[in-house]
Amino acid sequence: MDNHSFRFSRLLLTLLGLLMLAVAVWGCSDGSPNVDSNGPAEGLSGESQGVDGSQEVTFTTADGIELSGRAFGVGDIGLVLAHMYPADQTSWFPAAEELAAQGYLVLTFDFRGYGESSGSKDIALIDRDVEAAVKQIEALGAENVGLVGASMGGTACLMVAASDPVAAVATLSAPVEFRGLSAAEAVTQVQAPKLFMAAEDDVGAQGARDLYDSAQDPREILIVPGSDHGTDLLDGDSGDEAWAALVGFLQRNVPVER
Repeated sequence: MDNHSFRFSRLLLTLLGLLMLAVAVWGCSDGSPNVDSNGPAEGLSGESQGVDGSQEVTFTTADGIELSGRAFGVGDIGLVLAHMYPADQTSWFPAAEELAAQGYLVLTFDFRGYGESSGSKDIALIDRDVEAAVKQIEALGAENVGLVGASMGGTACLMVAASDPVAAVATLSAPVEFRGLSAAEAVTQVQAPKLFMAAEDDVGAQGARDLYDSAQDPREILIVPGSDHGTDLLDGDSGDEAWAALVGFLQRNVPVER
């Protein structure tokens, strides 16, 4: 065998050895990248864990609609975040991660017909979805629950808070009424502390003022500059002011012990 053929044969053997080594290593793994995970948070019964430590959960409303949600953090102080129209629960994810880092157990979810939830987009019935979310976060370990709702989510939260003994309710750009959903009567009955937030040049400003005027104490209102709506309030030009007001309200009324 000449030198050229010998070198070629050795090269083939080397490549074959490397290929066999790669196959052996692959067989010992599940084919997925390494992720540092501490496992699901205690008390969660969801289907999959996100890279942020959140956990997918599903739960069912009183009228049989299966809702898709995600739980962030752990603890016995819970926050339910209800999304705006026409968004879904992902609009709350950045805030949910921040609140979980502050010690809250946070639950986001898709209203019926939105995102991964079943059913049709029957907005007049979404207060039932908030009711189910409150029961779900209590099942996950929350002993004290605050509600935070954006736009129609805020309207639905006020409706639930009128009869459910929640610790506090914060709304972002919530209307008094929206497509068959109405908090006109409910807001007068909510005894928990209330915060109504909106941007001055957004339609939500009038809703915030009307709800504030109808509500009983304790109540707060914050109208910030700009035209951002719902969860966009927390990211817009007045985002720092809006976020500080929301967190301050929650820390005063749904405090987490550190």
